[in-house]
Amino acid sequence: MPKEFYDREGELKQLNHKLETLKSGEFTVMYGRRRVGKTEIVKQFLEDVKTKKLYFYVDLIEKTGLIEAMSDEIAKQLGETVRFEKWDDFFEYIYQVSVKEKLVLVIDEFQRFLEISPDFITKLQRYWDEKLKNTKIMLIIVGSSIGMMLRITKSSAAPLYGRISNRMKISPFRYVDFRKMFKSLTEEEKIKYYAVFGGTPHYLMHVKGMAENLYTCISSLVLNRSGKLYEEPAILMESENIRTHARYNSILQSISLGKEITKEIQDYSHIPGTTLPAYLKRLDELLDIIYKKEPVLGKEKHGRYRIKDNFFNFWYKFVFPNQSALNLGNIKSVEDDIKENLNSYVGRIFENVIIELLALYINKKIKGLDIDFEEIGSWWDRKANEIDIVAYNRKKGNILLGEVKWTNEKLDIDVLENLMRKAKFINFKGIYRFMLASKSGFTKKCIDKMNEINCMYIDLSDIEKLFDEA
Repeated sequence: MPKEFYDREGELKQLNHKLETLKSGEFTVMYGRRRVGKTEIVKQFLEDVKTKKLYFYVDLIEKTGLIEAMSDEIAKQLGETVRFEKWDDFFEYIYQVSVKEKLVLVIDEFQRFLEISPDFITKLQRYWDEKLKNTKIMLIIVGSSIGMMLRITKSSAAPLYGRISNRMKISPFRYVDFRKMFKSLTEEEKIKYYAVFGGTPHYLMHVKGMAENLYTCISSLVLNRSGKLYEEPAILMESENIRTHARYNSILQSISLGKEITKEIQDYSHIPGTTLPAYLKRLDELLDIIYKKEPVLGKEKHGRYRIKDNFFNFWYKFVFPNQSALNLGNIKSVEDDIKENLNSYVGRIFENVIIELLALYINKKIKGLDIDFEEIGSWWDRKANEIDIVAYNRKKGNILLGEVKWTNEKLDIDVLENLMRKAKFINFKGIYRFMLASKSGFTKKCIDKMNEINCMYIDLSDIEKLFDEA
């Protein structure tokens, strides 16, 4: 059966536009964490390409084997018998083809050339400068190691620095994209599955292939030692050639447990404050696993570190600290832990889903409220005051404050009153509006008060409709 392909319309549109308007050499670099679907994007793109096209995957083999493999692929894909003895022969062949007609050349896992044959990269640089940039070639290099791809293409000392005309960072699906894969689920189920498995396409294909409920899916894929995703985060870390795994694991576990400021991470991980920033920077910029979130309209240096990928967050919270039990086959104790704490875990992801929903409706309306904001996020201070949603527009003098609750009880008026009380902590002059988002709806008393003050409120049925219509 052919592989199902979801979303990525923006990426495919961008690639198709580059090809349609191609007049001279076009050099694209596509990068992102492993498993996010880079290869599937280029393969989907190549399916519709009518001009000459060549896809080459860089295996971990010796240089001579790679050169032979390149010759073989040209015979298979282009129907031409050629034999190369050195990379100069390959580049000369590519030049002769692309000077006559459009050619799309995709080289996947490009960063491996650094280890196997660095001279390929330097020769590409020379041929691009002297010949290829003036031909009808669309060159796409794809890489899974973000750090290595940036080292090759982005730093001023990089061999391909200044040659790249198009950069495409491929990220996991957003919630709005995730929903397209799981249309048969209720909105509550969708949010729960997304909170656990995140938006990495490779992980989701395993999930989609299972008909069981969420907890059965978690047990089979994540908690069972033979599960397809049991060691996935650890494998990714190993694929990036990371040393001192223990320190990175300690950092990620601390963040998954809610220890999000530098001092808390330092205390939990016991990593000295002099070296911790370097580890955090690598996890952020080179591995794309964490990010630093700043409070909207808050003070500087109050940022918190968060794990980007929901599955990594889930794994480090529930799987990593329980590996001894899981290795002994004691899955039930971990299942019980997950069932007891899943609602509170999903709550944070639910906040992100609502922020994403508001961003989707920029320049539109939600229940009569104009969604026209410069920035949307959350707010907190050092005194443990927090507001889940803060969105503002300084030019228009409007601000929206909101609370998001993933609980099994209907929200009562106290949640609204507490939100209105916290409004005094926000440094903003203008018109204040309020919103509540609830998994389980609202009490009549709360609804009456919200209608009285023109507070916008949404529950899961509203959220489902809004995402469907976005």
